[in-house]
Amino acid sequence: MGSVTMRDLSSPGALLAAGVSSGFAAGVLIGGVGGRLAMALLRATSDPALHGVLTDDGFTIGRVSSETLFLLGVTAGLGMAGGIFYVVVRRWIPARWRVPMMALFFALVGGAGVIRPSEVDFTLLAPLSLAIALFVLIPAAYGAAMAWLTERLLREDSPLRRRDWAWIVGLVPLVLANIVGVVILLVAFGVWALGRSAPGLVAAWRSQAATWLGRAALIAIAVTSGAGLLRDSIDILA
Repeated sequence: MGSVTMRDLSSPGALLAAGVSSGFAAGVLIGGVGGRLAMALLRATSDPALHGVLTDDGFTIGRVSSETLFLLGVTAGLGMAGGIFYVVVRRWIPARWRVPMMALFFALVGGAGVIRPSEVDFTLLAPLSLAIALFVLIPAAYGAAMAWLTERLLREDSPLRRRDWAWIVGLVPLVLANIVGVVILLVAFGVWALGRSAPGLVAAWRSQAATWLGRAALIAIAVTSGAGLLRDSIDILA
């Protein structure tokens, strides 16, 4: 494979760094802070007796404590995972549709993952329609913000591309993931090395057939999640 220089890693490194850093920022600000604000709003509109009740996710309604820091850590990790996912699939989506499509995709997938008829958040909090709307809106906003920021960071004039090594700064959030962050870096480097040594695999990945298969997979995931979200929402509101 020959020696590897910082210039060789600049483009793939910037791609990964854009996903990691944008996912981290959107996850913390929208998923974490936005999630707590949503819970505060629902607490204000619900029965005051719910103050101090433990939710199914392990958070106490109406209380800011170490649980809040844990929530921020969880949303940061999930946000980075979403950002990495996006940089893998973004080439399957036409450029002008990437932000709205990611908003819709994460609204359906994220909403289906959070909204459950049996959970405290969707049985005791009121109004239930507001609870559902908020926890669909939050992942939608995350998807839109993460995709928009990623695209901005991938521009030629972005901070991640001004120097051959600048992308390293964008990977700093992986430090918070500890061993998982190391595994992500190793896997990413392995994929890059494989593509460098086997150009045919890269060509196959970038082929029209792979693009349409990828789009079909994204649509299938979104439709399946959307069906589950609709079913659970009907159960909650019934």
